[in-house]
Amino acid sequence: MEWRSSLRWAAIASPLVLLGAFLVFPVVTVLVEGLVYGPGTSFIDVISSMVTQSVLNFTVFQALISTILVVIIGLPGAFLLARLRMRGKSLLRASLIVPFVLPPIVVVVGFLRVFGEFGILDSFFMTIAGTSDSILNLANGFVGIILAHTFYNIPLVIVMVSSALERLNPEIEETAEILGATTFQKFRHVILPHIRASLLAASVLTFLFCFMSFPIVLALGEGRYMTLEVRIWYAFRTFDFGEASSLAMIQILITMALAYSYIRLGRIQDNGGRTGTIKTMSFDEISLKWRACAAGYLVLIAVLVAGPIIAIAQAAVYNPFSDQYTLQGFANLLDPGAGGGLLPLANSLLYAVLATILAVVFGIPLAYLHRTRQRGLPTLASAMTLLPLGVSAITVAYGLMRIIAVPLGLTTNPWVLIVIAQTLIGLPFSARAIEISLRNIDSEVLEQAESLGASRLQRLFHVELPLLAPGILAGGVFAFAMAIGEMSATLFIALEQNTTLAVVIYQYLGVRRMVEAGAAAFVLVAICFIAFLAIGKLSGDTSGGAL
Repeated sequence: MEWRSSLRWAAIASPLVLLGAFLVFPVVTVLVEGLVYGPGTSFIDVISSMVTQSVLNFTVFQALISTILVVIIGLPGAFLLARLRMRGKSLLRASLIVPFVLPPIVVVVGFLRVFGEFGILDSFFMTIAGTSDSILNLANGFVGIILAHTFYNIPLVIVMVSSALERLNPEIEETAEILGATTFQKFRHVILPHIRASLLAASVLTFLFCFMSFPIVLALGEGRYMTLEVRIWYAFRTFDFGEASSLAMIQILITMALAYSYIRLGRIQDNGGRTGTIKTMSFDEISLKWRACAAGYLVLIAVLVAGPIIAIAQAAVYNPFSDQYTLQGFANLLDPGAGGGLLPLANSLLYAVLATILAVVFGIPLAYLHRTRQRGLPTLASAMTLLPLGVSAITVAYGLMRIIAVPLGLTTNPWVLIVIAQTLIGLPFSARAIEISLRNIDSEVLEQAESLGASRLQRLFHVELPLLAPGILAGGVFAFAMAIGEMSATLFIALEQNTTLAVVIYQYLGVRRMVEAGAAAFVLVAICFIAFLAIGKLSGDTSGGAL
């Protein structure tokens, strides 16, 4: 029996060993080396630098503005999703997650096509004005960054807040109405307290993602706007390890505080329980005024969220510089001599599949760690789960190359490190989805299995894992989407033979080969859509469980 207990604890501890060996140890080592030995700028000089203060101020400011805008736009969508009674609601909820799982560099392509120079909106206003000169460019600089972040994070607020709203007991609302409460009073005293934890959790997570933004700022910032992540990237590229380590340390302190806040808010949500089912209504039951507001909101969502996704299909076949439709972009993806070829696609699929398998394999014991009753282990598991989200992907990539690749001789073909980096990025999402499914297992089912004499392994393989299957599938598709679109660490680690589609898109955008970038982006979107819809259909309503 002792060896079974040891084997069980070894399996449960395996994700902590993975995170410790390939995340904590490399990152801490390179940070200490950079801060103590350099070479480059000292920590005191970095934190007192006007450049650092400017970058930090911009990072916080753009994340704050993005978060406020996401909450303002996302909150009405959460109410519509929770309140409206309609067919295909579960499919709509699943579809809302799709923008969140799109690779950030693909978002850049869609935004350039809709909001950029000679894009769809710009062309519309040019036609009205009767000019051949560009009139409107909202896809670059500060405005472009904010819009892209808003598009990317609206699903967080809609899905997380609507899930909380659906648990609102209708009797509480009815009592407030009987007592004469106005719509605003009902929102302030009944609805807002009920959704406060979910709204704050979604806001913290949105701020964290915007704070850590890299591909979007790198591509749309035009070199004039930098977040801490982008500045860390440039510091490593110029071998200023002192500055890179100092900035990474500042970033980690801030993101860990945000991650801790998210964990605490998540516990409040968990303790809230299911109080009821919100009162719903059909579209016909809404007053004319609110129907008009809902219609206007849906138009805004269509332009801001659906527009860039649809525009990617046009970007794949339309060359804005020659004003011609062409399939040359897809042809170049098949032609190695044109700088494309199938190698980036093959690499993307191979690395993503391997990373997904590892993220699920390690995500299962990590989810069990969240539910264990051993004192301190759930908190440790929560902190380690969110750690990959709070540490700079560039710092992780450099740590893997410096501490793992060099001693093991992997510098000539570091594909294993790309898989590890993508696994670390997908692990929080797979563990979160599996942990939610584990939480929803009826304890009486497990007690009955135990009373029938089932061993721990029999209970695991014949009862628990089948019940966890929807969460495992949901977590797997999130991990796959994150892995196949990962660019930050891959761009740092990859050599020519390790290039992925996400890196190729960035390279195409850098040389203004828009139709090739659009074709590569379309392929990535198609892969994400197929994977998400197929596995999302199998996993049912748990599709949003990784958020």
